[in-house]
Amino acid sequence: AFLARSVAEAAAEAVANGGRFSLGLSGGSLVPLLGRELPGALSALGGADPSRWIVAFCDERLVPPEHPDSTFGAYRVSGGGGAASRCFPVRPSLSQFIPVHP
Repeated sequence: AFLARSVAEAAAEAVANGGRFSLGLSGGSLVPLLGRELPGALSALGGADPSRWIVAFCDERLVPPEHPDSTFGAYRVSGGGGAASRCFPVRPSLSQFIPVHP
C-alpha cells in the first residue's frame, strides 16, 4: 500500500503543478501489486488524473504485447491502476534495444 500511495501522491503533486506525471515501471511482482493497490490509492487521494500520466517500461522484453512475457501486456491485462491507457508499448524491433552480450 505504501508504494501505491507514494505513486498516487507524486502523481497528484505533478498534476497540481500543471504538468504531467512520468512513471517508469518494471514487471514481475510489481504488476499485480500496482494493479491491486493503485486504483484505491488514486481514488482515496484524488487529483492524480491518469490522463496526465506518461508510462514507460524499464525492462520490456523483445516480444509482442500479446506475449506472456510482455511487461506492457501484463499491465494492460491488470488494468495498470487506471493509467493503462497512457502506456506506450515498445515495438519489438532491435532498433529500440541495446543488445547485451554476456
